[in-house]
Amino acid sequence: MVLYSCLIDLLSLRLDPTRNFVDLSTARKIKDLVFHCDHTHTQWITRVLQTVESENLQRITLRPDIYTFVTTIQEATYQEWWELDRLLVHFRTSRSICPKLVFEMDLDKEDLRGCALSLLPEVTRRGLVDLVRYTGSQ
Repeated sequence: MVLYSCLIDLLSLRLDPTRNFVDLSTARKIKDLVFHCDHTHTQWITRVLQTVESENLQRITLRPDIYTFVTTIQEATYQEWWELDRLLVHFRTSRSICPKLVFEMDLDKEDLRGCALSLLPEVTRRGLVDLVRYTGSQ
């Protein structure tokens, strides 16, 4: 079972996407959201982000695990990532929230971009996402 870690205003919640749905529409002071995620519950992240109404939100960070890239991803899973991609484009263009994609593996800049293009093609192609290699201090 995969637990997602969602950081909300320094309050870290460990959530099981098979059991928990989080409605953030009444959480008005949210500034940062961090999702430690794999490829199996991307739709859950999208649904949670769709509930965000906070005007204080400044950052959305996705930290996909290495298995997201070494396992065979089905077409339906890619569709879920692309739906998340469209939502992140919306956050960037309508609310100036630049999403961050943090990779916890040793990749050079071009490999980071290639992985990001496969999961989040629109925000990557348009330069609307910060691609970061995890260094242990983030």
